[in-house]
Amino acid sequence: MKSKNAGSAYPAGGPGSQARYPASVRVVSWLLYDFGMAWFSMVVLTAYFILYFKEVIVGERGYADFLWGVAVSSAMAVSVIVSPLLGAAADASGNKKSFMAAFAGISILSVFCLYFTGPGQKAWAVFLVSAGYVGYTLAMIFYNAFLPEIAAPGSIEKLSGIGWGLGYIGGLAALVCMAFMVPNVAGGKSILLLAGTVYAIFALPSLIVFKNSPKAGAARGAAISEGFSRLIVTFREIRSLKNIFIFLIAYFFVSDAISTVIVFFSSYTVYTLHFTVKQNFLLLMLIQLSAAAGAAAAGLIANRIGILRTIVITILIWILALLGIIAFEGVSAFYALSVCAGLVLGGTQATARSYMAIEAPEGKKAEFFGFMTFSTKIAAIFGPLLYGTVSSRTNNPRIALLSLEALFVLGLFFMLLVPRTAHRRDAEENEGRQWDGETR
Repeated sequence: MKSKNAGSAYPAGGPGSQARYPASVRVVSWLLYDFGMAWFSMVVLTAYFILYFKEVIVGERGYADFLWGVAVSSAMAVSVIVSPLLGAAADASGNKKSFMAAFAGISILSVFCLYFTGPGQKAWAVFLVSAGYVGYTLAMIFYNAFLPEIAAPGSIEKLSGIGWGLGYIGGLAALVCMAFMVPNVAGGKSILLLAGTVYAIFALPSLIVFKNSPKAGAARGAAISEGFSRLIVTFREIRSLKNIFIFLIAYFFVSDAISTVIVFFSSYTVYTLHFTVKQNFLLLMLIQLSAAAGAAAAGLIANRIGILRTIVITILIWILALLGIIAFEGVSAFYALSVCAGLVLGGTQATARSYMAIEAPEGKKAEFFGFMTFSTKIAAIFGPLLYGTVSSRTNNPRIALLSLEALFVLGLFFMLLVPRTAHRRDAEENEGRQWDGETR
């Protein structure tokens, strides 16, 4: 549930700057960080702490949704504002490793501090969640920026995919541990200590192996100005390409809805549908596995019918699955609908990435991917606030979930307006002919 493209528009060092250690050591160290940081995402943001926050710290569930939305949205807002500044500063100074260590440390420390929160400590808990999420997000930028330095020529995509897979495995490992260590919401706080420890242990190899590359006389102010100038220039280029511009508008709404569903999913299952925490953990395991399968399946389907059609289908399934989740209360039906949502979770993200990879002009792909990541971070500010506000005002999470349907519908509307370029039609026809030839 994270993007390896986040670092593409930010700092990157020169090849060989990490040559003090063997290539295999650098690669393994980089991959291990992916496994560790998945524990923060799963334990704090998705599966456990949101339940503790709602049941133990706040108590008033509608208001808890609002406060959780504030914590997540404010973290994303801070990340959006400071990431270009910090990225440019790291570019100018060559201190990527120091920035990564500082923000990973903030995230890890916040997890340990969350263990000591208790009833009524609303403001402190909101601050810790927000600070931890900011640290997690910003550390990922500098972590991703090391990829070009450690990957062999032509292996960036492969290594990124392995890291993504290890992130899923890390999330599954966290869920398995939660299934054994969390008998109930109030009695499961020890999982926070384990999550912080795992995150720290698996981050340590990267922080030992990676090195700063100091640059003499670095003009940080000029680098920051250049970073923003690049962002503006990229936006103007995207506006001139109608298909990509409309596609990014559509994906803005879709990614906002998806990220909000992820953030509030456990809260909805446990407190609206009255799942036990163990049932919720099992369901999240199934969704993790179905998301991985969905990403692979979507690629095969896109080769057959085209990427845009595949994305439209995944959005339609999201709309229908979400309606079913709102309407049905039975456990079996909810499991089936959630697995459907999991399948299109992986599929939507994978096909959106593929569309940008094909449509972005040669020589501009990194910039366009960076802008896509930047825009999805902006989108993630609004959905949690929308859900939290509606849930707080109505005290009805079903209505709050229904509000997210509007985002999916807007995304579908704009996605249907995306023109199919000649480049895209030729690519799809070639893919279709290749697929037909392989199946004969």
